[in-house]
Amino acid sequence: MKQLIISKIDELSTLCIGFLFCALLLTMRIKVTGSFFYLFLAWNLFLAFIPYSITLLVQSKKNWHHNTWILLPIFGVWLLFLPNTPYLITDLQHLRHTSQNIVWYDAMLLFSFAAYGLFIMTLTIQDMKRILSKKIASKWFPFVLISIFILCGFGIYLGRFLRWNSWDILQNPMALFEDIVMRIRHPFTYSQTWIVTFGYACIIGLFYHAIKISNLSKD
Repeated sequence: MKQLIISKIDELSTLCIGFLFCALLLTMRIKVTGSFFYLFLAWNLFLAFIPYSITLLVQSKKNWHHNTWILLPIFGVWLLFLPNTPYLITDLQHLRHTSQNIVWYDAMLLFSFAAYGLFIMTLTIQDMKRILSKKIASKWFPFVLISIFILCGFGIYLGRFLRWNSWDILQNPMALFEDIVMRIRHPFTYSQTWIVTFGYACIIGLFYHAIKISNLSKD
């Protein structure tokens, strides 16, 4: 683990700086307004870190990389929590509750958390890509990535519009399954589902590739 942390020192430093900046913005907002309304951002950010923590753990366990029976359930859990990272984009909708005199500050606050969540998403996807590179041929990765982006977009829809969360796959799996199947069987009836899904999938994909091209995240 120590060697891994050393190899990721620049990445982790950037994450720490981003976290401190977001925390500072939120703290100042609470102090100035006396309102704890945006405190939910701290919880959403905690959820966003779960996928990154999973890939960090797997990278520290080299013996796991060659064991499919270990990687498969880990990948499933990782994929289940991954939509929590770009989900922070949807918190921008809370600007409608903001008074005009501080809307500029809340816009900066919400955008900072959203951008930070997308950055975490990019890092953890790149990490998972490295982990799976020993199991999946490189020619299949574009399809894997597109599938991940679409699943994230669908996860955002389930969370924001239907108010499901990652834990509900254990707490209420049948109701969640019924909601998913209904929207797959009747795509035109639930057109909003697919507009949201593919819209966010495109945003996520564009951000991911923008970060990759700029070499902020390495293959």
